[in-house]
Amino acid sequence: MSKSRAALALLVAVAFASIGAMPVAAGVDVDFGANIRVGDNTDLFFNISSRYFDRDRDVVDTWGPRFTNPDDLAVFFFLAQQSGRSPDVIFALRRQGLTWWQVGGRVGVPMDIWFVPVGVHPGPPYGKAYGYWKKHRKHPSSHPRLSDADARNLVAVRVIHEYYGVPADVAMQLRATGRPVSKIVVEEYQRRHSRPMHGSVKKPSSSKKPHSHKKSQGNDHPKKKGSQHR
Repeated sequence: MSKSRAALALLVAVAFASIGAMPVAAGVDVDFGANIRVGDNTDLFFNISSRYFDRDRDVVDTWGPRFTNPDDLAVFFFLAQQSGRSPDVIFALRRQGLTWWQVGGRVGVPMDIWFVPVGVHPGPPYGKAYGYWKKHRKHPSSHPRLSDADARNLVAVRVIHEYYGVPADVAMQLRATGRPVSKIVVEEYQRRHSRPMHGSVKKPSSSKKPHSHKKSQGNDHPKKKGSQHR
């Protein structure tokens, strides 16, 4: 094993060990049981997305294939959830070539909603984004222009933190490995619910526990309906 891969494996192990060692707030994670197909990680990720973003599974199935990057699917549903706008509106804005940050601004998502509060200033890949937040949060009219990579990282951390109830710094460690949010949440689900699963094609009902904060990495724009990728 190369030194870089060994370091990555160590970082992941430390992050997972931290999950078990710290008292954390309750998340919204549940055991889907027979509602997931054995060995189908996309199916499991869509179930998790359905529950976390409070969307019927059929809605996730409709929009999921339009994004080649699962991180973008998470940001897409995050913006729809936080803005109260329909997925069609978010999709149309993104298809115009706007960054995720610009889409959020267009639909009125407050700057603070993007950021999970942390006790200390985080390091890469979050330092720049959190630095902008600290500087501009009292003057929201001067919105910083953060990249799609920043948007994906921020949403991934929030999903991991809130869905599993893990500390924000642990969520950041898991995301810092460079893995997509889909892989992280699926691996954590499998770690927590390790009993053998008997698959079926059943889908969960719409009685999901929502998590919302109402006004409370590639550049991957969505595929146009029917065919092409923008």
